Amino acid sequence: MPEIYTPGYLEAIFGPMKSGKSEYLIRMFNELRYSDIKGIVFKPAVNTREPGIASRGSDMQLEAIIIDEKYPEKILYHLETLECKFVGIDEAQFFTDNLVDVVEDLIKKEYHVIVCGLLLSFRGEPFGPMPSLVGRANHVTRLTAICEYPNCNHWAVLTQRLIDGKPSPYDSPLVLIEKSGQSDNYEPRCVNHHQVPKKSKT
Repeated sequence: MPEIYTPGYLEAIFGPMKSGKSEYLIRMFNELRYSDIKGIVFKPAVNTREPGIASRGSDMQLEAIIIDEKYPEKILYHLETLECKFVGIDEAQFFTDNLVDVVEDLIKKEYHVIVCGLLLSFRGEPFGPMPSLVGRANHVTRLTAICEYPNCNHWAVLTQRLIDGKPSPYDSPLVLIEKSGQSDNYEPRCVNHHQVPKKSKT
């Protein structure tokens, strides 16, 4: 693990849903309270579950600046008026690929950056800019969860999308906005119990 603040340093945290990513990020920023280091967290507007960042497994929360995921460069505009050198980016998979350029710019400016998100989509495929960011990271933390398929309890590395209790098909939108009368949720799943109807087998 690096020091709490390392100039020009990139950390990446990834794992399936319910693997504790948000809790991990919150704990890291809580440590800053015991130092003179100032930090700020950004999150995409598409994630409307919470106004800030909240952990499912606890009552811990963290304030965050909401950014339109189509324009990650707005992170740079915000930082022009903020005195901090420690930057967190939650749910990084929802941003456009331009986030990679933004993060590289922050690294060159000697920010300590932490990106957090899903590496793989519900389809089991690379999700947004996260794989590129993980590949550029100085330090990577991979988190796992427990498969929620009935009576399984094996380690889960994938995320299962369910619509009205049924596995979401491959041709379902990559980012799904919940519709009226439709219930969608996500579960961590192991490889054996991850189901994506209509996905071609290779």
